[in-house]
Amino acid sequence: MSNLIQFPKIRPIHPFPARMAPSIVWESLPNEGRSLRILDPMAGSGTTLVVAKAKGHQAIGYDTDPLATLIARAWCSGVDTERLMAKAQKVLDWAHEIAQTLPFEKAYPYRSDEETKKFIEFWFDEDNRVQLAALARSISRLDDPIDRNLLWVAFSRLIITKKAGVSLAMDVSHSRPHRKYQYAPLRAFDGFLRAVDYIIKKAPFRGDDKYPPAIVARGDARKMPLPNNSVDMVITSPPYLNAIDYLRGHKLSLVWMGYSLNSLRRIRSSNIGVERVLQKSTESPIVTGIFEKMEGVQGLDKRSQGMIKRFLYDTKLLITEVRRVLKPGGRAVFVVGDSTMRGIFVKNSLALVNIAAAENFKLVSQNIRLIPKSRRYLPPPNLEKSGVQMKKRMREEVVLQFVLLPSG
Repeated sequence: MSNLIQFPKIRPIHPFPARMAPSIVWESLPNEGRSLRILDPMAGSGTTLVVAKAKGHQAIGYDTDPLATLIARAWCSGVDTERLMAKAQKVLDWAHEIAQTLPFEKAYPYRSDEETKKFIEFWFDEDNRVQLAALARSISRLDDPIDRNLLWVAFSRLIITKKAGVSLAMDVSHSRPHRKYQYAPLRAFDGFLRAVDYIIKKAPFRGDDKYPPAIVARGDARKMPLPNNSVDMVITSPPYLNAIDYLRGHKLSLVWMGYSLNSLRRIRSSNIGVERVLQKSTESPIVTGIFEKMEGVQGLDKRSQGMIKRFLYDTKLLITEVRRVLKPGGRAVFVVGDSTMRGIFVKNSLALVNIAAAENFKLVSQNIRLIPKSRRYLPPPNLEKSGVQMKKRMREEVVLQFVLLPSG
């Protein structure tokens, strides 16, 4: 094993809100000569996986977000430049043929229900509906899964963007889309090959490179399909309490890939960090004890308290599962952001330290890292009612490193 790619060359291929900084992963990974199994149970767009693979480690990642896993899988893929561009041109040619006979009244993904069709009508003008439907049908025809994944990511780049995309929305890349345009500033056919070219230029791996394979799959961090004591190290960034709603922006792409709004709602409702209240049947002494130690939260309303307890409960399930799959003596790195609720500072990082201690993890280091202003988190750090100290705290993230102690 060797450090085949230098850190500065690793660049994302698709926008993603609140992406974990690659430098954190790079600095956390060991430089020893053997290949390790590195797990990110909440992989997002795949930063941990790409950096681990670049260092010659075997990377494994799970996420519940379908677009996140698609991006991560594509980002970890070896790209054959000539082959992919030829496939992209073929897809565009097919799409032009389809568009010639596709009326805008039928320009939807296959088997779309009425709710999803209305959503598409609201966010996309007629011309782009035809072009996106034609491109989506053409990409779906590809047999090779690597080519298909990469071209889906290029397709999604046309939509998930800050300003000039093919939808009528702005700021989709930060998960806060709001309708802005009467006609989208970009035509899908005009931007498709440019999007593919961007991915080719930013892709860190080539088809003939000899890197360990990365495993990327849909899965819940609280229940992963991995054997006990099967990974050497975990590096992940759990969501905030009242987390960023990734699917709010991502669904503008996912509906074209065959997902209905209802299916995406079901995914979102089960995610860690979503604003749900803890049910009585899932309460535990550990959660109750940690909640009682958290400063200020007891003054919140009952619903807010229930949401915090739900977050603590989900975090406990996550830590318990990490303990199960990690080898004794293995390290776990958690990049945690604290948050606010009703103007109260909620120290998620301290709660995670306490939960980890109850699960036989020993804290070996704790570092504060400033969050660049370009990375947007929720709730926003410039909240009007926030004081100077709270604004400062909300521009920081905490990097926690643990070692799993042998049981007994």
